[in-house]
Amino acid sequence: MRTAIEGIVMPRRLSLAPSLDMGLSVDPADELLTPAQVSAWTKLSLKALANARSRGAGPIYIKLGCGTSAPVRYRRRDVDAWINSGCKGSAA
Repeated sequence: MRTAIEGIVMPRRLSLAPSLDMGLSVDPADELLTPAQVSAWTKLSLKALANARSRGAGPIYIKLGCGTSAPVRYRRRDVDAWINSGCKGSAA
């Protein structure tokens, strides 16, 4: 499909997202979440989440690149497992 802009015919923009026709699907548990999304979900501040990450006490995370400025992401399943592995108190 082509679109015309002021008489210039341009090809339709290509998408890198998989087509639904290809039968590819991503498990929602593998969705990558930003620290802000995890912060909102867990009700932890971004600072508390960063501190937990640096201590190795938070959920498993992924760095998208090298260096200190590389973006951090969390798999939904890893955050869920971290939440469910928390200490459980007694009702006594």
